[in-house]
Amino acid sequence: MADRTQTTGALARPALPPEGEHDFLTDHPFDITTHRLPRDVLVEQAAIPMRDGVRLAATVFRPDAGPRVPVITTATPYGKDRFDQWNYFRDAPEGSVPGGGGFYLGRLEFSDHTAFEAPDPGFWVPSGYAVVLVDLPGRGKSESNPSGTPGPEARWWDVMAWLEQQPWCTGKVGMSGVSALCATQWIAAKDEAPPQLKAIIPWEGINETGPGGGYGGIRETAFGPWLESQWHQPNINPDAAGPEPYIADWKFDTSAVIIPALVCASFSDQELHTWDTFDAFTRIRSPHKWLYNHRRQKWAAYYGAEELALQKRFLDRFLKGDEHAMDGVPPVRLEVNTDRFDHKVVHATSWPVEGTRYNSLYLSAGSATMAVEPTPIAASTSIAPAPVGDPDNRAVFDHCFQEDTDVVGHMALTLFVDAVGGDDVDLFVGVEKLDHHGDKVYFFSASGGNANGPVSRGWLRASRRELDTERSTPWRPVPSLTTGSPLSPGQIVETNIPIMPSGTTFLAGETLRLIVQSWSAPGEFEGGETRQWDSITTGRCRLHTGGQHPSRLLIPIVS
Repeated sequence: MADRTQTTGALARPALPPEGEHDFLTDHPFDITTHRLPRDVLVEQAAIPMRDGVRLAATVFRPDAGPRVPVITTATPYGKDRFDQWNYFRDAPEGSVPGGGGFYLGRLEFSDHTAFEAPDPGFWVPSGYAVVLVDLPGRGKSESNPSGTPGPEARWWDVMAWLEQQPWCTGKVGMSGVSALCATQWIAAKDEAPPQLKAIIPWEGINETGPGGGYGGIRETAFGPWLESQWHQPNINPDAAGPEPYIADWKFDTSAVIIPALVCASFSDQELHTWDTFDAFTRIRSPHKWLYNHRRQKWAAYYGAEELALQKRFLDRFLKGDEHAMDGVPPVRLEVNTDRFDHKVVHATSWPVEGTRYNSLYLSAGSATMAVEPTPIAASTSIAPAPVGDPDNRAVFDHCFQEDTDVVGHMALTLFVDAVGGDDVDLFVGVEKLDHHGDKVYFFSASGGNANGPVSRGWLRASRRELDTERSTPWRPVPSLTTGSPLSPGQIVETNIPIMPSGTTFLAGETLRLIVQSWSAPGEFEGGETRQWDSITTGRCRLHTGGQHPSRLLIPIVS
């Protein structure tokens, strides 16, 4: 049974923006505090030799005296010495970054030598560690061999062998970092990981599918070019032969990871990291793994006091040999939110949470509701991809809870659909929460700080509906995305749409609202996102419910 601890958000705020006032993101612009790196932290530049003659640039932060220390390392595409990268988000014009105007990173505090999404040497060096940040090959100040030989796994073997040889290093190495700095950890930590690598802290990162259509076959076209623009910075090494294909394809089989891992997977990064990071935690085979979950901004969580204390316990256990450092830490720690700010902490032994009940809510197009019993009455409704943003051009289904209910885990939507005027349709799905007044309750729910998002979301192109039968479960359908099956005129097909994991408390009298549309990603209903989708723009989609077509939403209930 899950262990529950009530935690109330530090700020008492209404779930809805006050009428006539600015919303949270506008009222809370860039919120960061930096402090000087302690004087006893030694900063050194290094060139780490690779087996093919390439040298990778590294910055070493370590104690200026004392015994040998273990190392925390990662590799960055942003430039290891670009400590001003955070300012980009402060100064970015409205709408210029994924997430829209008012890019909110959360409340941040770290040293002035903290590179974007990298460990803070101002915390870790005084805690008895060295921090070594490496520029990826062909980026920052590192050289490269764009032939891709040797591969990135060999690069990590060479980096860690070099670290072990340093007179200030104990020979034990851990990895830590956010997003792209998480993705590179999956490469290093496979079953043939370097012997020096003892533990990893992958904090919300892509490992398999990415935003480019992987989740449901509808390609997102804005994030990739934006990310690449951040990687090509003015300080690129003029002698580099070009970037190597290091993390470009985002394909890392995390089932090959067997070393200890402290994984952070949030409910609040649905358009980018949520799906992959929960999937990674489930698939890694390490006997020592922990899941830390939140529904805030990943940056504020990574550098938060509570989170740093947990990270230190974890690394003390596996890099310093403190056998009892992780005693009492549950395998799974989740935040279940009532609204954008308030949550309770749920402790569990597994993900999905042990004892989860999966209940079906059957859709009725005739009444625009969902019920626990299937309806024998067949009905249909239709949606279209244009005009984009038309709130009337979508299907809405409501279910009111009669008792307090925690919906925690994966939701899945089974929809019976056919295409009118075409051979394919796109399905964008959103799950929202309405309070007992019928007003929408907001959540953090997208990379980049969208604080006006839904409970969760998902998407699928109907022609890519075939499932990976080995990996799919009723509550977590996994599209194979290997084949396409266009729809014939009048052909009604069953589609199974995965919905991002989430954790939400619905009080008695509150409503779960399901929205299905074909013109934009859920969460963009209020115009707060800058995602761009390579979506189908013609034809109509007809949704069928009841009778022989029992469209239904499967919800996970934890008690």
